[in-house]
Amino acid sequence: MERFYMTEVMTNNPESDKDVSPLQQRIRELEQMVAESRRTEEALRESEARFRFLSENMADVAFMVDMNLQTTYVSPSVERILGFTPEERKAQKVEEQMTSQSLQMVGETLSEELEREKGANSDPDRSRTLEINYYHKDGSIISLETNIRGIRDSAGSLVGFYGLSRDVTERRRMEAALRESERKYRELSIVDDLTQLFNSRQFYIQLKIETNRANRYKQPLTLLLLDLDDFKVFNDTYGHVEGDRVLRRVGRAIKRCLRETDFAYRYGGEEFTVILPMTEKEYGTIVAERIRREIKREEFSPVPDESVHMTVSIGLAQYKSAENIKAFVHRVDQWMYQGKEDGKDRVCFEP
Repeated sequence: MERFYMTEVMTNNPESDKDVSPLQQRIRELEQMVAESRRTEEALRESEARFRFLSENMADVAFMVDMNLQTTYVSPSVERILGFTPEERKAQKVEEQMTSQSLQMVGETLSEELEREKGANSDPDRSRTLEINYYHKDGSIISLETNIRGIRDSAGSLVGFYGLSRDVTERRRMEAALRESERKYRELSIVDDLTQLFNSRQFYIQLKIETNRANRYKQPLTLLLLDLDDFKVFNDTYGHVEGDRVLRRVGRAIKRCLRETDFAYRYGGEEFTVILPMTEKEYGTIVAERIRREIKREEFSPVPDESVHMTVSIGLAQYKSAENIKAFVHRVDQWMYQGKEDGKDRVCFEP
């Protein structure tokens, strides 16, 4: 009896596939379509929510521009990085967004890419990375490393560009600081701390450069070697602190007598050298006399109410073609000592 009842129910069930009418079947299909549509809408809302979360919280700036470089979309992160809201950004012309140098670079890059488009084998998925300097809303300049790709229509033609920009301002600032630090380190390694003239190590480096140039182009080159007279006596009398003051002022005096193309060095102790590129010894003697007089005019007061003047002996020689550097320096050194023997406070050179 129970089995019969169940069979009867199953036979008369309107949901049975055999007994479903075409109308009921259509209703069922519509219900399934509505359910699928709702699932699709829910998935779309979730996708939009994820996209909105990413675009609002991403560290970089995503954007799209048309072929005139007018912004058609920019992520909300632009406000955090550049200070402009997306609406403000889209209202700006491209020349308002970046510096003139960057605008020129972008224009040249666009021209290159449009020319490349004419080629039969151009890669439609290619990208370019540029470092663009943008204006912040507060007037400062922000460097953004920007990767750009083309947007294409169904026919494959370019209709715009999209990109992702990353703020590299701090990185560039750190790189600049590092370069400056390296520059200062190199400068410290070649500059005498006391006189602020180049040191003897740099002297031989530059002298090698200048002698090579003189040999190659047959140009004259003159070298001076200076030694303060009786400096040891001054140091013993007034102390090394006062002696250091003399050396500093002598370094400044030598600099005042030189051209921009000349090089001055503290050779060691109270000795100094001067390289005069493209200079014959006749003009070199004029420079040497100028230095001698300038140093002699300097007035030092190592103790109150006492005035002291220093003198210098200077040797001078012109470089001989293919001459060994050490031999050249020794020759100039010999003329400097000749000045010492002849009574000091003078310039000595080959006749």
